Amino acid sequence: MKIKLLKAFNGDAILITFKEKEKVRNILIDGGMAATYVQKGKNGKLQYGELKETFDKIRENNEKIDLLILTHVDDDHIGGVLKWFEKDKEADKIIGKVWFNSGKLISEYFDEQEIADNLLQIEAESILTSIGQGVKFEDYIEEKEIWDRKIFIALQYFEHFGIKFKILSPSPDKLKLLLGKWEKEKPESLDTSVDKNDYELTLTDHIKKDKFKEDQAVHNGSSIAFIMTFDKKNFVFLADSHPTVVANSLKTFGYSKEKPLNAELVKISHHGSKANSSVELLELIKTNKYLISTNGDKHTHPDKQFLARLASVNDNCEVYFNYPEKIEEIFSAQDYLDFPNFKPTSKENNEFTFK
Repeated sequence: MKIKLLKAFNGDAILITFKEKEKVRNILIDGGMAATYVQKGKNGKLQYGELKETFDKIRENNEKIDLLILTHVDDDHIGGVLKWFEKDKEADKIIGKVWFNSGKLISEYFDEQEIADNLLQIEAESILTSIGQGVKFEDYIEEKEIWDRKIFIALQYFEHFGIKFKILSPSPDKLKLLLGKWEKEKPESLDTSVDKNDYELTLTDHIKKDKFKEDQAVHNGSSIAFIMTFDKKNFVFLADSHPTVVANSLKTFGYSKEKPLNAELVKISHHGSKANSSVELLELIKTNKYLISTNGDKHTHPDKQFLARLASVNDNCEVYFNYPEKIEEIFSAQDYLDFPNFKPTSKENNEFTFK
């Protein structure tokens, strides 16, 4: 099995490739920003990103995206897929099934009226023309008959292609919030404010002053997060999920601080935000590989406060960045002295192989 963190700017796009018997299978978790597929360069020419390169290669190999998992509706997770659908009229031909908790599906599940404005939070530039005309993304995947039209909620269990999925998030309560009215959140991708990072403090200083305050963003709380088990190996993908929900699910599945889930790797929630990984959650999963997907352009992710919290729980591990330039920016010489076995690092091509 190969797991590749695509360069998705400040978003997530994760390609998982493996063999089911002799057949090559591909699972794509999210598609990053629109620019992960294509953007205009400074000279006005189109610059294609790793998402388009991925689809081109899959086509060349006569393969498919056997399963496309869209974890939630934020632009830094869904924008690249929408751009793909906009630019490639044959996109649906290489998709097997789509997992997506759409507004329509959620409203049916709770038997309540959906509030359309709350359910798709993306940049204007990455909205399909058809969506602008009132045809939603969910209508597209339904029309193309690629939607695995079921709701995904914590504590469910699925099996596809010889892979087992245990759903950790969202809880019914978090999902139902998408149907409620709330003060409209400003999408992160549209926020032009300049945040100050917390990199001037050492890991030790952060540990001394650490106070956890959980993320309250409704869209993040609706994220599909899960344990994926292949060949008796566990892999954890947390999207932008809320830690209390994930921790409660893990405990319900029988894991504890004393008997944690053993995992090959964990894709950290919300690009390493301090609000999405609690000590409680980190203690429930035993691993020596953590993955962080972000270039840090928005909201100065990852937070060093989170990295310090992680070091306090597991000071003998590797933390992989798909934009390795962040490492020098975040970590000081003192950090390496204080935590010699806590290793921020990167991987060539951002690809991990498990046999």
